[in-house]
Amino acid sequence: MARKPRIGILGTGNMALALGKSFMAAGHFVAFGSRRPETKNDFHDSVGHESRIWGYQAAIDAGEIVIITVPYKDVAATARKFAESLRTKIVIDITNPFAAQPNNGDSGAQVTASIIGEGARVIAAFKTNFAATFENPVDSTGKPREVHYAGDDEAAMEVVAELIRGIGFTPIECGTLAEAVALDHMVPLMIRLDTTEHSAQHLSSWRITPG
Repeated sequence: MARKPRIGILGTGNMALALGKSFMAAGHFVAFGSRRPETKNDFHDSVGHESRIWGYQAAIDAGEIVIITVPYKDVAATARKFAESLRTKIVIDITNPFAAQPNNGDSGAQVTASIIGEGARVIAAFKTNFAATFENPVDSTGKPREVHYAGDDEAAMEVVAELIRGIGFTPIECGTLAEAVALDHMVPLMIRLDTTEHSAQHLSSWRITPG
């Protein structure tokens, strides 16, 4: 059996917890990064004692793949501070700009990649998934839920697709980082429809269906 890549997760919010649990259940080593790891005892208890909670730099160093889950307002500063280390990793940006969407037409993940600089291997993924759905990757149709992802590095895209499959979801390739702006805009609509159609249960998913 091939060794599964180590994962560093920057952030300790709902998505960090949900993704981390899924990856650990699939056999990955996961290092969670916090600005103040000494304050995260409750988070540690909720994840399980097999988890590791360190500072951002230590989590980046521990992972071959680094997932950015911090609030979007903190992404630029985080990417800038750790750019040199992130440049050597596959970086998955799951963050959503919402009202802070770049006004030049760029996607949020494009901005992250530009800050990390030349050689950045940034993939936009998990933007269109509610945290609660990771407990059950199979939806009410009996089929795996979809994870939409986009990027400019073909090899990194293949790694992320396999990562998605490994936790029971179906990867849906959505083009380049420039085209990931569509994913940014899908999220507010997803939240709106989940609220109006499903009482804000946050269990909804997008699905591409055959004609």
